[in-house]
Amino acid sequence: MSYFVEHGLRVNLGLPKWLGNCLVEQGPFQRLISWLSPLALPMEVPFFWFWTHLPPHLRYFILMVPWHFWVLFHKVLPGVLVRRGMVDELSIEAHALGNILYWVRLIPVTKRRMRFSLNQLDSSCPPSLTLKREAIDLPARGVRGVYLHTGGENAGVIYWIFGGAFVGGSIKGSMGFAEQYGRRTGCDVFMIDMRLYPENGIQDAIIDACRGYEWLLTRTPAKKVLVYGLSSGGGIGLKLLQLAASTEDRATFFHAPSQKTPQPAGAILCGAWIRYTTPTYSMKEFTVVDWVVTQRVFEFIYPKLGDMCGGDELRSKVSPICNEMHGLCPLYISVSKHEVCVDENHELVQKAKKANVEVEWDEVPYMPHAFQWCTAFLPEAREADNRIVQWMLRKLSNGDKN
Repeated sequence: MSYFVEHGLRVNLGLPKWLGNCLVEQGPFQRLISWLSPLALPMEVPFFWFWTHLPPHLRYFILMVPWHFWVLFHKVLPGVLVRRGMVDELSIEAHALGNILYWVRLIPVTKRRMRFSLNQLDSSCPPSLTLKREAIDLPARGVRGVYLHTGGENAGVIYWIFGGAFVGGSIKGSMGFAEQYGRRTGCDVFMIDMRLYPENGIQDAIIDACRGYEWLLTRTPAKKVLVYGLSSGGGIGLKLLQLAASTEDRATFFHAPSQKTPQPAGAILCGAWIRYTTPTYSMKEFTVVDWVVTQRVFEFIYPKLGDMCGGDELRSKVSPICNEMHGLCPLYISVSKHEVCVDENHELVQKAKKANVEVEWDEVPYMPHAFQWCTAFLPEAREADNRIVQWMLRKLSNGDKN
């Protein structure tokens, strides 16, 4: 918290320090919440089932109508009452969203809750009813996913790797976002399905991503492919690039290990989670303001990281930031200056540039982790989204010239 005090930023929605600490730090109140949390299961489980089975466009309507009234409420009331984010300069929409999401940090995290919340991202961005989807299921190659036909003939392809801290995330939850990127860039999108923890480890998800990319190159030239990964998906995307450029471990990760795996035209890494060893300063300290990776998320995920990696001795090997950067394609790194993953992304930029990798850096202040997927709510996210799309179009254009 000292970082935010030193820089004159608000924490805990500007609540008195004693009250904010009492609510969110481990103590009597949090122990009471943890004790009461299982009592919610009789209501939680049927609600999760019911909401999940509603059509995406109906969920979008149910979510967005009250959201617009909430924003209007914030615009009408005096700023001193509703501008509770880190700084007054944030958009009114950012203040409004933060005033809701801040309170989620009081709720203990479970696997069920993580998977439910991440699978509902399509509630704010549902796929269109006319979207043409092709199921890809190739057990012999270890490839499963969905191919979205959003581009034209000879279109480029976005290789989509969803995020979710390796515990959650899904094709379904991010399909609407993937479709938007595809239509805006004139590309098709291949969304790889990946195995999740605790049923599987991080290495299994990396294998799935490598096999999917390898298969995609059998139908699309690498120069017409862009890799997109957010959060843990960004970590898997970076690890994929490293393995494709390497001559080691190929038999483990690729179906045809003797064949060279070319780099794509570029890779977009949004808030990439790439360090699974000791947490950085921002990972430990910025949970006090991050709406997404809160104290409860950190407490749930980090004790499991050794097991996720297949053992503590493998943490460095599995962590992309601890591995070789030479030979990688151009990288576009989008991150918030005040999110938990910002320190490891700074380190990535330095290591990549030292390895002569082309890097474009976009750092947005005061946003939470994975803010890039809040385009339905935040003008800051839409502006970052526009910059990503422009970079993608430039890289695809360069590929066409080569």
